[in-house]
Amino acid sequence: MSRRRRLPVRIQESLASFLELPQDAALDLPKITLFGNLKLILENHRGIIAYTSEAIRISTTLGEIKINGKNMILRHIKSDLITVEGDIRGIEYGLA
Repeated sequence: MSRRRRLPVRIQESLASFLELPQDAALDLPKITLFGNLKLILENHRGIIAYTSEAIRISTTLGEIKINGKNMILRHIKSDLITVEGDIRGIEYGLA
């Protein structure tokens, strides 16, 4: 089984800019969409690290994202997208 090698980030950025592609998609960056404090959609994740109704930790290419709140549930979990619903009170990112 062969391993795919990734291009250096600088080349990826230049290529994305030249092709006018969104940077989050081209560089596999996480994208967070927040709907008030009731719903959060996270795209380009690497998996769930930990889950409780008060804290959810998710791995991304840039490190860890932690979502704090009350009565939170994982509404959707797909290979590239997670939807969280509940009383979202805070988001921490860049955690290693």
